[in-house]
Amino acid sequence: MNRLTWGIALALAAGCATSGGGHGGATVSDADFGRLQVGQMGPVDQARQFLASAHDEQARAKLRLQEGQGEAQMAKADAQTAKAAAERADAQSKMANNSREPSQLELARSLKEQADVQQRAAKAHADYADKASAARKQAVAAADKQVALGEAKVELAKLQALQQAGIPAATKYDLTKFQQRVGEAQKDFDAALQKTRDEEAQATASQQTWEDARRQAQAQAVPLGAPQTGTGTGR
Repeated sequence: MNRLTWGIALALAAGCATSGGGHGGATVSDADFGRLQVGQMGPVDQARQFLASAHDEQARAKLRLQEGQGEAQMAKADAQTAKAAAERADAQSKMANNSREPSQLELARSLKEQADVQQRAAKAHADYADKASAARKQAVAAADKQVALGEAKVELAKLQALQQAGIPAATKYDLTKFQQRVGEAQKDFDAALQKTRDEEAQATASQQTWEDARRQAQAQAVPLGAPQTGTGTGR
């Protein structure tokens, strides 16, 4: 008897899911949807267009995430270059301190300044790469939410089409649950989209900081083997 009761409970739970029990299960069965004629599919076609656009944006967001992985590699390369510059400056400083020659001391000073600027630029690049990656990941998350919204819209449109067509099967579904699913999906998407915009703004600001630091590093670059006079008089 207990097994029979448990089996009935499971069957009832499955029936509720089919009829929209809980917003995640607010779906129209294929059998009921198949009762619609081609001319009765207007609401569904429109919702499917939204879903198709959401899938396209999802694919673009994932592609941008993949393409952005190269930024982190370039940031690592900049860090290695900055490290090499610091080592070169340190070696020159030791040489200059031993010789005390003005030209060597001036070169050591210039190399130290250049290394410091390069390190700041490398750190700024790493920060930008991290923020850009976070923004792209968030964009993918927002695109996923948009797809979920599109799927909810399609299911609501199916039920509305059944109702408009006067098909009796529509009466076994709870319209409120379908509307609730769309409302919650819209809320989730809006929140994810706002977070994406916030993180993109942070990435843009970080990119500007990095580009400023990079230009400063390029302006202060000291070519290898560049003559250093120390006093500027040649004496």
